[in-house]
Amino acid sequence: MATGRVPATGQIVNDRGTLGTIHPNEIKYTRRAEPSGWLTVKLSGSGKLVSLCEYTRVAIIRRNNERTYFKIMDGYVSTGEEASLSRLNAELYLNEMGPAGAALINVEYLGVPTEEASEFKGKLKQQWGSLIFNNENARVTLNSDWNGKFSAIPPGIHTILAPDYSHKNISTQGYAQATPNMIGNDVWFPIGLNGSMSNSSRYIHVGHISDGCVTVYELKKWAALYSYLISHRAPGAAGKIIGKLIVKDSR
Repeated sequence: MATGRVPATGQIVNDRGTLGTIHPNEIKYTRRAEPSGWLTVKLSGSGKLVSLCEYTRVAIIRRNNERTYFKIMDGYVSTGEEASLSRLNAELYLNEMGPAGAALINVEYLGVPTEEASEFKGKLKQQWGSLIFNNENARVTLNSDWNGKFSAIPPGIHTILAPDYSHKNISTQGYAQATPNMIGNDVWFPIGLNGSMSNSSRYIHVGHISDGCVTVYELKKWAALYSYLISHRAPGAAGKIIGKLIVKDSR
């Protein structure tokens, strides 16, 4: 917090003489600035740039003529730290609408593994599944690697955790370029097995290869699924839980 005299207006004058306004109870929620799903903010302490997913809860601390400063209140990225955006970007990418309650996803195995030629990855043997969300469904692959290192996600009730970081290091640009209006392609939702809060390194994400993840093979369905998941949080979980994933194998 800037230091200095506090005028009667509630404004402060910091050591550089810059006016700012204290907003201790103003809560906002982030929105994506990039189609891939992230908002880049600057941490006040280190000057480091970090990426926040949509619907991250923040509390406005102060504003000056150039920037808006806020505390990151939940999620997994730099929680509790002060960060900032330019005034214009804050107006564009922070708003009052928070997330809905917990999401619910159902996945069911579809038969035995079969081969299919992906236009991106070639001929692969896939364990197929059907994913149902918000009265919609999408075709998913649950495993593409059969060397014993990976296995399809087991039946059970699992936790969908909030996104941990941008996964742009594993390029999904080909999928995005081939799919009109795709969003959130670099946002992966970690899965906590059997109700755990621990990231199992299995994710719900878009793509044509699965190392035991729930990989949304039907690319045109990803935008709707992403929008559904990112706009939900389980109450009382500090923004760390999106909801439940129920997996069934009735073959």
